[in-house]
Amino acid sequence: MLDLSVSFSTAVEVFVAHSGPKMSYAGRSLGNEFNITSHSLLFERGVIDQDITIYDWEGIPAFFKTDDNAPIPFDIFAASFFLLSRYEESIPKIKTTNEFFDSTQSLAFKEGFLEMPLIDIWVLKLHKIMSGFFTEIEPYKKKYSKKELLIDVPLAFRYRHRSFLVSIEIFLKSIWQLNLLKTFNQFMVLLRLEDDPYDSFDSWVSWLKDSNLKPKVFFRFANSSKYESSISIFNRRLHAIIKKTGDVYMLGLLLSVKSHLKPELSLNQEKKGFQELTNRQVKMSRIPNSFRQLSLVYADLENFEFTDDYSMGYSNKIGFRASTSTPFYFYDLANESKLSLKAHPVVASESVIKNGKSNETFNNLERIFKTLPLNCSRLTIAVSNGFLNPKKQNLPLQKSFKNYIK
Repeated sequence: MLDLSVSFSTAVEVFVAHSGPKMSYAGRSLGNEFNITSHSLLFERGVIDQDITIYDWEGIPAFFKTDDNAPIPFDIFAASFFLLSRYEESIPKIKTTNEFFDSTQSLAFKEGFLEMPLIDIWVLKLHKIMSGFFTEIEPYKKKYSKKELLIDVPLAFRYRHRSFLVSIEIFLKSIWQLNLLKTFNQFMVLLRLEDDPYDSFDSWVSWLKDSNLKPKVFFRFANSSKYESSISIFNRRLHAIIKKTGDVYMLGLLLSVKSHLKPELSLNQEKKGFQELTNRQVKMSRIPNSFRQLSLVYADLENFEFTDDYSMGYSNKIGFRASTSTPFYFYDLANESKLSLKAHPVVASESVIKNGKSNETFNNLERIFKTLPLNCSRLTIAVSNGFLNPKKQNLPLQKSFKNYIK
């Protein structure tokens, strides 16, 4: 995170003999060296419910307090590990009806730092303290952070290329809800008198013409199941869209519900089929809604050789689920091992963007972006192909979005 080269040693004689900057991490210091007093967390086996008390460290929330007289008065490593590993999600908590981890039960939400990349802030403060302690470490130079955009394509079409039964179901639902406008739009699209509202792919150039962002695009490539309706993976128009999009943008796989409930069967089929269609390795994944503990899904993704996942966020809250804006390698608490899968934080998804007021939501995101502390920090948001319907470009929400990505 700070681009500093470090080495580790458990041998006291090696540590004592080192003449450059050095830091000890132990229950107490060995001498007058820079020491961070350890909490018990990183020495424990298994997952244990932790008694956490938040306190104010010079205006910054912190926990696992150790020594008030130390330059870092809390165990920054244990606290960071607790947040990054999603330790609290491995402990039974109140969940939603869909068995998701409830964001309102998270420590970050309860203590009011969900919208802060707290670990990044700690790291920057650690660097400042160490640069004052060691003349060899230069002050940190902030250059720039980056915005990132993800586009989810769960359904490439809303009305066209759907099965007859699905079309009838959409029609009957609209009638039942007395939504005559939706019924009219469906007929206009099916009669080829209007464009399908989800078929926005050719308009993305217009959306992004004033932006330097190059989105990553995640397609669902699975047939319909009892969990969700999809476009047939044999649909030629879908194939053409995926190939054309892949010529311009990086592609990833948007996991179906079935694929992360039955990864050994469905995930393997989805990845294999997508790779055969695109003639390239698929390394990026995204889980729109997880029905399993995220760490378990991550272990499956590693088994199927995904290297980067963009699911580390909440669908109902703006904020940093792991309290960092920096991509990191996930730690599997169940097997007590680091995964080769890198988790990329997503600060806001389309559902939470739509639920807020357009100006307030994107003003808040811009405020968060301007406070990102590190050069490696990223502010990532996700929208869908339906959100980018060209007919919506002049709506207040979409106009605020276009201003945000400039």
